[in-house]
Amino acid sequence: MKAIWNSKYDSKEYQYGLEPNEFLKKTLTQMAVGRLLVPAAGEGRDAVFAAQVAWEVHAFDSSATAQGKANKLAGERSVNLHYECIDAASVRYPLESFDAIALIYFHQMPEERRKFHQQCIKWLKPGGKIILEGFHKNQLGQKSGGPKEWDMLFDEEELNQDFTGLHIEYLEEKECILNEGPLHQGKAYVIDLVATKPLS
Repeated sequence: MKAIWNSKYDSKEYQYGLEPNEFLKKTLTQMAVGRLLVPAAGEGRDAVFAAQVAWEVHAFDSSATAQGKANKLAGERSVNLHYECIDAASVRYPLESFDAIALIYFHQMPEERRKFHQQCIKWLKPGGKIILEGFHKNQLGQKSGGPKEWDMLFDEEELNQDFTGLHIEYLEEKECILNEGPLHQGKAYVIDLVATKPLS
């Protein structure tokens, strides 16, 4: 898998563009700044944006090529990232150490996904938020991006189950037009979620 992603990112062009995901941008800018985790951060568009608006950003990705491009972008925009090259099954953070976790187009097989989403809940501080945008199961067959396996796509029921114990503030399936670099272009079916960890 690392080799596949390193190959995808092995281009001067940023494969998902330089601008942040719109849903993440909108949500983050409505929150008080704090400590943010960006799993599967790729070439850094979301992590760098968050750092630009004063978040302390921690990020990881399994692709060393992506990490290099993210650090380059951060340098060009004069911000600092705490970016590790590591896979989701191996990464470790202290419990209750993040104010927000941004899961933007991070798709895994169901068992891995459920475990990782539960781990994210443990990493959240009380009052912290999960911000998620990913491809809905209706995306299967579309050419605008995303996994080609139905099991790796999201629906409302799965996300409700994954984030049991959190307060679901927002959960919506929608059709949209993506314009996020070469790999996310055209009509798409996505799902957005904001969920908050209870204070007690």
